Amino acid sequence: MIDIIVRAKDGHELTRSCLDSILRETPEGAYRLIYVDDGSENVEEAASLGAMADTYIRHARCRGAVSASNSGLAASLLLDGEYVIVMDNDTEIPSGDKGWLERFVAEMERYPDTGAVGATTNYANPPQHILACPQSYTANWEKGTKENEPVVWFISFCVMLRKSAVRQVGWWDERYNPGNWEDTDYAMALRLSGWKIRVARSVYVHHHGHKTFGDRLQKLLLDNRKKFLEKWGPGRCWDMGLMPTEDVIRLARLTVHE
Repeated sequence: MIDIIVRAKDGHELTRSCLDSILRETPEGAYRLIYVDDGSENVEEAASLGAMADTYIRHARCRGAVSASNSGLAASLLLDGEYVIVMDNDTEIPSGDKGWLERFVAEMERYPDTGAVGATTNYANPPQHILACPQSYTANWEKGTKENEPVVWFISFCVMLRKSAVRQVGWWDERYNPGNWEDTDYAMALRLSGWKIRVARSVYVHHHGHKTFGDRLQKLLLDNRKKFLEKWGPGRCWDMGLMPTEDVIRLARLTVHE
């Protein structure tokens, strides 16, 4: 059994499309659906979406997407099974793709050292953008497939986590509420704990993108990037491949100047 967490605040039409696609394209009995409503204003509409799930969690007030993820993960860790998926509400499983979950699991099974596997999509930064990882790049015409090398981060629009890794590393860091950079932060924590991160290049999930934060997005990105650098330090970020050399040099010059 795979737990699938969908977290949302308002945006009920998007959420319903997301939940409908999971119910339509995922074999019955292979998963449990956990819906976390982060304090939507329309309580009745949120409850109707919750009725579509196996487990419905509602925050009485908006706490942020990071806290919503943690609420879903807390519920998942009480259940059996090895894997849990965290999804944004502005995602959809493509119509007719009944094997998406099986292929997701296959990536985890192939690489037991992997703590997180991200799906590919139309709307994300590399390496999960579909143009960065088309199937032709994964083919080895002599052996069938190429080795799926680890990557340095994941984008959490749709990511499968190994529950044993979550138990080891702990919760997502809620300093990043209401959202952004929490997934990069968790990728760092996973890697420092010895886990690898990969992209499920055979799994495509449509992502409408940036429907949650609207005009606040750019400020959130800048503010949470600052929190990330303060937490981990530019040197460690550079060591882990999360900051280009020129940025480290620029920050060092700013520090000396100050």
